[in-house]
Amino acid sequence: MEFKDFESSAIFSLTTNEDSLCIVFKSSEKEYNYTINDTKWVESLTNCINNKESVGKFVSTSLKHKNIIENKDNSK
Repeated sequence: MEFKDFESSAIFSLTTNEDSLCIVFKSSEKEYNYTINDTKWVESLTNCINNKESVGKFVSTSLKHKNIIENKDNSK
């Protein structure tokens, strides 16, 4: 599932596929790959976007709480 229709000063797009997440930031076209560790994370992301909450803050909090973990070897 691809998320592009949201306002964010830092994030261009997010793409999810089962337990994987790909984020493209506005600062570069580089893709950052993550593993999703929370079965309700995509639902929470959807709610965040629908409620016009900060997607960047949501991603940052998710990283802090290890709901998503960056796959540093897979980032390209």
